[in-house]
Amino acid sequence: MAVTIDGLVSGLDTESIVNGLLEIQQTQLDRIQLKRSDVLAEKTAFNTLQAQLVTFRSSLASLARVQNSPFTKQSVSVSNEDVLSATASQNAASGIYRLTVNSVAKAHQVATQGFTDTEAEVSQGTLEIRLGSGDVTTITVDSTNNSLSGLADSINSSGAGVTASVVKDASGGSSPYRLLLTSSATGTDKAISITNNLAASAGDAVRPEFDFGNPVQAAEDASITLGSGAGAITVESSNNRFDDLISGVSLNVLNHSAGQELTVTVSQDTETAVSAVEDFVDSYNSLMDFIDQQTRYDAITDEGGPLQGNRSVLNIQQKIRSALVTVVPGVNNKANRLSAIGISVTDNGRLELNKSTLQGILNGGDQNISRSDLKRLFSLDVKSSRSGINFVLGSSRTEPSSGSTYQLDLTQAAKRATVSAGTALAASTVIDSSNRTLEIEVDGVETTVTLNEGTYTQQELADHLESVINGASDLNSRSVSVGLSSGTLNITSDSYGRSSTVKINGGTGLAALGFTAGTVGTGTDVAGTFIVDGQSESATGRGQLLSGNPDNEHTADLQLRILLGEADIVSGPEADLDVTRGLAAGLDQILSDILDPVDGTLKSIDDRFDDQLDSIQTSFDRQKSLFDAQQQSLIEQFVSLESSLSELQSSGDFITSQLTALRSQFSSNRN
Repeated sequence: MAVTIDGLVSGLDTESIVNGLLEIQQTQLDRIQLKRSDVLAEKTAFNTLQAQLVTFRSSLASLARVQNSPFTKQSVSVSNEDVLSATASQNAASGIYRLTVNSVAKAHQVATQGFTDTEAEVSQGTLEIRLGSGDVTTITVDSTNNSLSGLADSINSSGAGVTASVVKDASGGSSPYRLLLTSSATGTDKAISITNNLAASAGDAVRPEFDFGNPVQAAEDASITLGSGAGAITVESSNNRFDDLISGVSLNVLNHSAGQELTVTVSQDTETAVSAVEDFVDSYNSLMDFIDQQTRYDAITDEGGPLQGNRSVLNIQQKIRSALVTVVPGVNNKANRLSAIGISVTDNGRLELNKSTLQGILNGGDQNISRSDLKRLFSLDVKSSRSGINFVLGSSRTEPSSGSTYQLDLTQAAKRATVSAGTALAASTVIDSSNRTLEIEVDGVETTVTLNEGTYTQQELADHLESVINGASDLNSRSVSVGLSSGTLNITSDSYGRSSTVKINGGTGLAALGFTAGTVGTGTDVAGTFIVDGQSESATGRGQLLSGNPDNEHTADLQLRILLGEADIVSGPEADLDVTRGLAAGLDQILSDILDPVDGTLKSIDDRFDDQLDSIQTSFDRQKSLFDAQQQSLIEQFVSLESSLSELQSSGDFITSQLTALRSQFSSNRN
């Protein structure tokens, strides 16, 4: 509260007097505010430190990655990228491959005969349109859409998987307008087929006839030939993608190579690995620079950083430094520390990378260190003593097996759901309009599939049934395999586990296929436990994935993909597991504890700062309240003083005036 006494009566500088009397209290308030500023500066510095730690943690992400590690990454190049593009996974084998693109996949296009105009009348009835072995879509033509353009609109809105358009053929004479159908996908397995049940031409109504014998564009698969010798390999693809020709390499055909031989080169990607290590080193050094700046003391200026002497930040710095100079247990002793790959620690505690050393190792210059060793130096990894047991991922709660023995004891292999027909197929089966549907449920999703009419051998019918089931749009990429066992059809889901189901619900084709409505097959999840030093730790199976339960002491969140079958399950453990936690994974675990938003170190520190600020504010409010009360009391006392002086002055003035009047009267009487 401002002092408002003017001291006109007393002549005193009452404002200065009040401020002087309250100087000690004001100093206490200033000290509290200064302390608050210091705490806010520390809090701000720790918030900035948190951002620095998050940045450092992100630089560890690629190095700690279990899948697609930069140390196992492969690169691929193509001699003519206008013809072919390529990508490579970490499993791609290095090598030079020569191939030729024979053809590009094309979409099927067929057209009708010519019509006089776009609104020419067409006959009524139904059209059944099918794309490859997909769903059959029935188009009904009646008085509302019995024109060429009306039929095109109905096809486009039906979801049949084809595009209909009315085109004008310049060579069509008086009937230049034709209905063109184009498949929405390329390849021979997405060719258009039509069952035309429209009425015969009569009067002005003309029955559209699709000329499949002379397509506008024939459905065609892409074709690639690997090599040029007598044993050259030629493969085809309906969608211009080739994922299986070269292991680990995906090829995408863009254009025909016109006989030109292309070169596809797969090699180890050294640049990505070096870049990832450089980012890690730079980010670490930046973090250390920031901490040193915040904890500095300048003896010349006698000034320090906001975190000078702060034990919490120094402990964080020490934890990170210690984690970097450790030796990783379980990793090849030629590559179990940073110095082995060209990273040294300078006198001021910074990291320094010798790129030549690292590049030499990545290029195979050190026979004692493999790229896999580099991956294990940085990431969480698991080696199994048995093939068919593959590491998927772990977490900060998954503990390394150094000093312990980890084993995997399986009790059940994952299985797929299968249903078998009750009767064998005839040697030759006729499918017609009376027996062409099958109602089936795959992995919990129901659909009805329609077989093409025709006469089939046992194998042809199995292949066709598999094709139409997998082509059903309702299944959303769920798929099955259809096989034969002594002439009996078997339908097997391609997924594993309890969610894998196949159920026969009905359909007109049950008898012809040998199935009975209500037949159900269900898969099983993999089951087993982890054993650590003779003690069991529970695991949960889902399909082929076996995961250590979250409360396990050692194997929490450890996930393995089990490819073993029933015949591979034995009494006792199936495999020994060597679990290692590399430097990046170890640092990530430390940073996880520091940055945890609920229980992390920085959260606790930030809470303490908030408590301090609350306490300081409470103290300030209390002192300010006392200050305001004292100031008000002094003001009131000085106001009272001025008032009293004013009254005395008024009385004095009155007395003076009375005395003056008496003197004047006395003088008059004498005269």
